Amino acid sequence: MSPFPTAASSSPPRLVLAASATAALAAILSAAAYHHRSASWPDRDRFVPCLVTARDPVSSSSTILTVAPPTVPRHHGRLWTVEFKQPEVQIARHYTPLPPCGPDDNRLRFYLRAVEGGEMSAYLTRLSVGHDLWLRGPHLGFDIVRRLGCRKRLVLLAGGTGLAPAMQAAAAVLDKPDTSATLLWAVRRRDEIRLTRSSHPWWRKNLLWLHSPTPNELGPQPEEPTPIAVELSQMKARYGSRLQIRIAIDEDGSIFRDEDIRRALLPPPPPPPPLPSSTAFPPPASSNCECHDQALHASASEFDPPNHTCECPPPTAGKNILIVSGPDGFVSHYAGPKRWSGGTQKQGPLGGMIARLQRRHPSLARDWLVLKL
Repeated sequence: MSPFPTAASSSPPRLVLAASATAALAAILSAAAYHHRSASWPDRDRFVPCLVTARDPVSSSSTILTVAPPTVPRHHGRLWTVEFKQPEVQIARHYTPLPPCGPDDNRLRFYLRAVEGGEMSAYLTRLSVGHDLWLRGPHLGFDIVRRLGCRKRLVLLAGGTGLAPAMQAAAAVLDKPDTSATLLWAVRRRDEIRLTRSSHPWWRKNLLWLHSPTPNELGPQPEEPTPIAVELSQMKARYGSRLQIRIAIDEDGSIFRDEDIRRALLPPPPPPPPLPSSTAFPPPASSNCECHDQALHASASEFDPPNHTCECPPPTAGKNILIVSGPDGFVSHYAGPKRWSGGTQKQGPLGGMIARLQRRHPSLARDWLVLKL
């Protein structure tokens, strides 16, 4: 028998104390983690984990990813993005959330496409429901409503997942009364909008060059819609005749040509009163206004631009807005390339198809502001 029986009898209390301390520490860490997850976002300075709650496949290469932050900021009239972090290689990218389905929708939903060889794309493809997505933001973009001012028209030319900022801008403008918008969306394949791909005979595809298929209007009840087509249909139902949606599908041979864009920007107007022969278009009232001067926007960035005050005379303050969003090649083709300067991507001068349209129709330069996203 041990001469020190008290030592054996004192062991269980020490083990109990250690276990209790461990449990208490775990509870503290769990509470801290819960507090960190539930109370730290939005945060523009730090990346914060938010739970992935849904993945809805759209096509073989795209999906709608849903996360559940504790709160969703509302930035009425302004575009906004958040940053995703790939924690394995420490890279970050900006993504634009889709507009909420209603005032009580506290989800963030992102329309994403898998890009071959992309580090962030590969990471997002592996991210499943129940995992964390690290977010930083929100980062405010252009104030669309302030730039629209007293004008009423918005035209959106979107390629692929550039649809997300286009939908966000449309919702911001159409929430104002007496406004209208036309959304022109270009996709590569039909399975982006329809769950079952229709197969065309080989001879039909080979004869596409003989004619020019035209983009189609999105109807109120599209056949076998994908999740993103459902989003568009719901937006169309919400705003009715004030929102027109047309879709061009590359594999069907339809694209948006200059005539499609001209019709969207210049709907048939009533005959204007004749001007004196010596009168050309009046000088734009937006000259030297940071909100409306197209030339001044060439050096502006879409991420966290200064919230300038409009300096236009009140009766004419504002411009109709044309937004071009999508991959770099798409934006460059229609509106000219963006430019890098000082480590920041800028809008760059207006070019491409839209600049050529402005030269043919000078009123477009006077009445419309073009933004690249």
